Amino acid sequence: MPQSVSFYRRWTGYGLIAATVFTGLGLWIGSLWAADAWYESAWKYPAKVGSHTTLMLMCWAFILATRFRPVEWLFGGLDKVYKAHRYVGEAAFFLIWLHPVFLAVAFSEDIAGFFRYLWFSGDWVRNTGIIALAAFTVLVVLSIYVKIAYHRWKRTHDFFGLLLVLIVVHAVISGGEIMAFPVLTAWHGAWVAVGLAAYVYIRLLYRFVGPQYDVVTAEVANIGDHITEVYLDPVGRPMYFHPGQFLYISFDSDAVSEEPHPFSISSPPESRRLRLSVKRLGDWTGDVDNIKRGEPARVWGPYGHFGETLFKRTKAPAVLIGGGIGITPFLSIVRAQAFASRTGDTTLIYSAPTSEALVYAKEIEETAENLPHLRFVRHVSDDEGFIDRGYLENLLDRPLPEHAFFICGPEPMMDAFRAFLTDAAVPRSQIIMEDFNIR
Repeated sequence: MPQSVSFYRRWTGYGLIAATVFTGLGLWIGSLWAADAWYESAWKYPAKVGSHTTLMLMCWAFILATRFRPVEWLFGGLDKVYKAHRYVGEAAFFLIWLHPVFLAVAFSEDIAGFFRYLWFSGDWVRNTGIIALAAFTVLVVLSIYVKIAYHRWKRTHDFFGLLLVLIVVHAVISGGEIMAFPVLTAWHGAWVAVGLAAYVYIRLLYRFVGPQYDVVTAEVANIGDHITEVYLDPVGRPMYFHPGQFLYISFDSDAVSEEPHPFSISSPPESRRLRLSVKRLGDWTGDVDNIKRGEPARVWGPYGHFGETLFKRTKAPAVLIGGGIGITPFLSIVRAQAFASRTGDTTLIYSAPTSEALVYAKEIEETAENLPHLRFVRHVSDDEGFIDRGYLENLLDRPLPEHAFFICGPEPMMDAFRAFLTDAAVPRSQIIMEDFNIR
């Protein structure tokens, strides 16, 4: 059976994060025990668990945002890293509430005192904590729970570094155990230094020292279904990539703003010219077709491990499913020389609401004509309904658990596939997804 390396790496990454959290908590309890400095109120223990864990998770959130190769490898793909980044950030936000709530319980005699403790006073130690909590709430709501324009969403992340500094200031002036015990001071100080360094790298230095390549716009074309193709020629050294990977791009053009955006590479690695297939969904992508030939751009990457299992398990049967613009990584994969050398049967399903939206069907058909092990299937959901377990069982010659499934498309589609494939006893390690819903 094919196994997804990224599946196991992902849990190794989460395990490493958990290990550092529990190490910090162990050092805290050990310090209290060694100094016989136990708290008078038991309510302070959950409060301290909240603050210690949140500080560690915030540092990890910055590390996960760096796009460092070792971090990407650890989680099995940058899309998985960004999911971890979101989960870690959310966990930090919810856990930090343990700190003020349980301290308020510890130091209050009644309900009125509880709420007074959570409001501003003449105590600036508490005031800095309240300010940090309010800022944390606003930033998390804007970056996760409210749909805002991409460039504004990116700007909200610029303030998280300042938030970490404010939390550190609160910890220092409070004179708690992090400052009282040298081992905790060293432990948390080291992680804060790493976290802030990661923040400075991704927010200030990445545009200059990241894995970048200069390119020039060679052609821009609208091909239907609100998709714009952008062709890029390298200026100097080309970017080498594996089939199915993606990149970040920033255009030096009046048509769009300069913040980098991620896109799958829809051209094969053997092509010197890069092709990006951009779905016009928002303000920025809606203006991509106004980029002019000859305008320069900069790309960072490549990123992703989406096709890794497919090319390592050359004899294993595979099913590739692209929903709408989610077909783009498969365009690179099936046209790659490495794919031509596969011997395992592969079924590529291209799904869209209408036949007119299957804008890459002809390209795939022409590719499949020269690849006897590749079967291409068009799927029009308005006519045939959504792809489900029964559809796949009727389509494929072998039981579902004997295939590896590679899926890229809208998040609801991928959630549905994950559910019914798991219900059909397909191992989770054989369900490989590329998820660009990074917010």
